[in-house]
Amino acid sequence: MEKEKDKSEIKLAKLIKKAIEILCEKNFSEVVILSSYKISSILNDNFGINIKVDKIGRILSNLAKRNQLKRLNTNIPKYRLHISHLTNLKFPL
Repeated sequence: MEKEKDKSEIKLAKLIKKAIEILCEKNFSEVVILSSYKISSILNDNFGINIKVDKIGRILSNLAKRNQLKRLNTNIPKYRLHISHLTNLKFPL
């Protein structure tokens, strides 16, 4: 049971990584704002995958802590990512 949960979390983390890469590719500025709602929308539009926003938020929060991303002062957690730092991101895998 525990191993199945770990595999699904790893798969989810890889999907979130791909969604962040897509966000950075489509962005015109040098900074992209990451939020669980944006990532959920990208996953739904590009892959047809519906994942609960709170699960995405947990992984995004973990990612932000690992990479020391700046959190914006909003009710919904949002993080600032410089596109140049995309290749250096450490994902929770």
